[in-house]
Amino acid sequence: MLKQDKNYIDLKNMKERDRVYNKFNKEQKDMFKSIQNNIFTFVEAKSGTGKTLVSVASMIDLLANDVIDKIVYIQKVSDRYLEHGFLAGSLEEKTNMLWTPFYDAMTTLGFFEGTVQELLRDEMIVLTTDSVLRGINLEKCGVIAEECENCDVETLRLIFTRCHDNCHIVMIGDSRQKDNSHKLQLLMLQQESGFCGIEKIIHKIIKCYLMMIS
Repeated sequence: MLKQDKNYIDLKNMKERDRVYNKFNKEQKDMFKSIQNNIFTFVEAKSGTGKTLVSVASMIDLLANDVIDKIVYIQKVSDRYLEHGFLAGSLEEKTNMLWTPFYDAMTTLGFFEGTVQELLRDEMIVLTTDSVLRGINLEKCGVIAEECENCDVETLRLIFTRCHDNCHIVMIGDSRQKDNSHKLQLLMLQQESGFCGIEKIIHKIIKCYLMMIS
């Protein structure tokens, strides 16, 4: 089966996205533009401030304009969530709750469930966790890393080393939350595309992280 054309699934129709964008405050618009214009964008803000919505809106815009080929939504699995493995239910039932923020954002942007399912089937959207990233290469992708306050250094390195220089990556979270024993205080760090390679950015970020926890 051939992949659906992006115009067919109406990614080019940005009426709802524009309606939502016009309601964004200055900080949200700055975040939207940073995701568009930089390799990395790091955002820390409390729950309910629209981090996921802005991230998804910006990535959909990049996808519609062929800047990226797919959106990869990575949910950082917390220690609390891992306790669900001992509860009854299928793997799908246990993982569905992880994607709720993404589905809510798509609904707000005017994408019905059927459209989202088409995008998932055609792998233009990939929903995953950090636990299955090993051995995966992400090229020309829009990467949204959720709940990054729960990341440790190794998880950061795992995510970053999956990504090529032609990716757009946003990492979002709230350092006031603490679901894991290792907590990352996110940095507002914007790296211009083409200024240096992913590896140099990784070293800079890890160095900043180590300075913060020392």
